[in-house]
Amino acid sequence: MKRWSKVCPVTQESLRNFESRCPGSDVIPLHILGVMDTDMSKVSSAELMGHALANLFDTSQEGGYVVRHSARPINDFVTNDDPKGTTNPLAAAYPVLFPYGIGGIEAERPIKVSLKEHARWALQYYDRRFATHHSFLFVAFALIQKRGAMHAARLQMRRKDFEKDSLVLSSITLKDLKQAEAEERRKEPISNPRVRALCKHVVAANGRVIGSDHARAQYRSMIWGTCLFLGGPTIWITINPADIHDPIAQVFAGEMINMDSFNSLLGPDSHHRAENIACNPYAAARFFDFLVRNMLETLIGITNHGSRMTSEAGILGQVAAYFGVVEVQGRGTLHLHMLMWLANTPNSDEMEQALKKELFREKIRAYIARNIRAHLDDLTDADIKSMARQPQLAYSRPPDPRQEGWHERNHETERQLVHSQQVHTCSRWTCLRMEKGQFICKRRAPWPMCENDYVDERGNWGPKRTNGYINGYCPLLLTSLRCNMDIKLNTNGSDTKDVAFYITAYATKKQKKSHNLSALMASALPYHINNPKYEDIRERNRLLLYRCINVINRKMELSGPQVVSYLMGYGDTYTSHNYNPLYTGALFSTIKHMFPDIVVGAKEM
Repeated sequence: MKRWSKVCPVTQESLRNFESRCPGSDVIPLHILGVMDTDMSKVSSAELMGHALANLFDTSQEGGYVVRHSARPINDFVTNDDPKGTTNPLAAAYPVLFPYGIGGIEAERPIKVSLKEHARWALQYYDRRFATHHSFLFVAFALIQKRGAMHAARLQMRRKDFEKDSLVLSSITLKDLKQAEAEERRKEPISNPRVRALCKHVVAANGRVIGSDHARAQYRSMIWGTCLFLGGPTIWITINPADIHDPIAQVFAGEMINMDSFNSLLGPDSHHRAENIACNPYAAARFFDFLVRNMLETLIGITNHGSRMTSEAGILGQVAAYFGVVEVQGRGTLHLHMLMWLANTPNSDEMEQALKKELFREKIRAYIARNIRAHLDDLTDADIKSMARQPQLAYSRPPDPRQEGWHERNHETERQLVHSQQVHTCSRWTCLRMEKGQFICKRRAPWPMCENDYVDERGNWGPKRTNGYINGYCPLLLTSLRCNMDIKLNTNGSDTKDVAFYITAYATKKQKKSHNLSALMASALPYHINNPKYEDIRERNRLLLYRCINVINRKMELSGPQVVSYLMGYGDTYTSHNYNPLYTGALFSTIKHMFPDIVVGAKEM
């Protein structure tokens, strides 16, 4: 960070005590004021001094104090030559979190604790003051992202193509980026080769930075790699956990709820439950991770043991692999898009022949009837219109299958959940889009109705549906998770490739519509030019790469639960397998060196 200005309410006595402990520090009484410049470019020393002097003339009440410990800005990156005893910036920035001024993150201690490890410890602290603080977790994650960007820039600098482009990158001007900005705004390809080279290196390096959109784009390669190994995915599931009302989330937020003898009439009301989750992103993230992992283990039948995975038959059959990507909704809560590969699934050619057999299609219809439902006989259109919605059904416990009468209670729970969670309602604020002068639902509701479950010889399928607005669901998943969900079947027929490509792109889409990349890099270039820190051209290009990555990631919108997921190591994916990158450039170079005739012959063809 460029500078930390620390603020806390004080009295005259506390100021005198501070001056006696820190002789030589400049102490200026101010109103409550905090300035934190995380992008290293916006707030200058003159602006800080201007705000400070403006507060000197207001003597109506006593505020806080700002301490400037040195003439140099505080560095985000830990160095070994810092003098022992230097004030820790995070401890100084948060006097409420570190009231004694010691114990801050990365402070001097006998056993070194990393930033990420200390942040995880802090978020689990017993009084929850770190987890409920409005900015601590964002600042900690920003530091991790910055250091990741610097490390990624160093790795990128060692590549041969970076050395080749050194002179090109050093000659980029603001005019070049402005021209590229206009071309990108018009959705035209960038014509300037210098800007194209910079974009190539920025995208490659930013893919190594946690939480970046370019890192998420790499998940597509992992999904396609799984498809090459196991064939097309069989199941597509979307799950939206009801974190506001689920009692487990409230327990993580600190509420005293007896889950063994649960009573929905006791505990916090719906308004209080919503406040708990909104104020405690750690509880929301931990609940989401807890729910997903337990669903995969107990309902789907997959257990991860480090680098090993064991699978047994679950409610959807025996799953050979899964790949889930976490996405953030508009209100900041997490939901999951997951692809699943069932074991022993026929490949595309085998499926094409099998679908021609009535016996095989009957097995698929039976699978749809049991696991993918969009109809209940005792839930008619009249019932949907007359029944009162119960959005707080998640504040309960799933029916216990060991108790007598479980089937009746489970069916009634399913009926209530379908009415409250699975009936789609179109609105201009959620799904309606203007197309050719009329509003069209982006989810294509109402969906086609059908009197029976069906599948044809081409692999087209559908569940029984007598109401065009009931979304498909898995009965056991719905009654166990008690939240909105969606499930689709991929029959691995002739259209599998197109369907797989669509759902892969949808699952790994960016968290927000991209900003103009050239415009963002143009905003970083003037600061880079006016701050010649390194004379070596490669070091200057590395610094340019770092600043471009930093300014791009700074424009991302991240919710509290999402940031906590990164800090706690939950991440934004749930995978059954481990993945290693395959660098095709090195592979092709090796093949060319070992078999020059084959490569030349391929080129001639």
